[in-house]
Amino acid sequence: MKQQGTYTGAEGKLAGYDIQYIENQKRPLIVFCHGFNGFKDWGAFNLMENYFVQNGFQFLKFNFSHNGTAPEYPLDFVDLEAFGNNNFEKELEDIEALLFHLKKESFAECIDFEKLFFIGHSKGGATALAYTLSHPEISACATLAAVLNPVARYGKLKDTLWKENGVKFVLNGRTKQKMPLYYQLVENTQKIKEKLDLRNLLKGDKRKFLLIHGGNDEAVPVTEINLVKNLPNCKVSIIEEANHVFGASHPYTSTDLPNDLQLALSQIAKFFESL
Repeated sequence: MKQQGTYTGAEGKLAGYDIQYIENQKRPLIVFCHGFNGFKDWGAFNLMENYFVQNGFQFLKFNFSHNGTAPEYPLDFVDLEAFGNNNFEKELEDIEALLFHLKKESFAECIDFEKLFFIGHSKGGATALAYTLSHPEISACATLAAVLNPVARYGKLKDTLWKENGVKFVLNGRTKQKMPLYYQLVENTQKIKEKLDLRNLLKGDKRKFLLIHGGNDEAVPVTEINLVKNLPNCKVSIIEEANHVFGASHPYTSTDLPNDLQLALSQIAKFFESL
């Protein structure tokens, strides 16, 4: 069964989510966090949802409240002002609000909240890790092409031109929109940098983590994985020919997962099942 809804995220902003689950079966829940310029229904994410439900999990994916979409326009960036004002703190607030909302709904009979797993892609991988690392009740987290040093990437104090202008624009290669990024992203990243010091936090955590990266990642270089590859609780997997989206695209019209994404998801499923 698939159920769609909205939750109230950061700054009271509504955002959409969907949860696919098998009724009358109490299963672990996977929560998926999309990345920068992403949304819950991007590319092959619906096929990913199907895959995990077919493999013994319930699956929740959602839009961050300030990702630029709207509940009535879940596939389009219609709110560039919200996009420009997004930051990690808001995304962490979104997850907290969404889980609180979910627990109030009638999912207690089909979700084992004692076994809660997170997956994040790209920038969403950083958010998923940061949330997991501050919530010991979460069982485990796996990432796909994650940004593992978000402070270095999004908290660049030396970008004086960005600070002077208050905003910079990033071209969305798919939609050709000029996406604004307000300087508040730098300021907020610095404000919560302790929560985003992922390597140091991972180093002190006793749980297990799986970090998957593509050898041909054009957006987040595979060298990013060097930050964690020697940590004993971090299992690192490099899919040599994979790109940043593991062979997916948007729109994605095939009914089959891309081979690289299929391989990544099978590793995640086995990893979660082993815990």
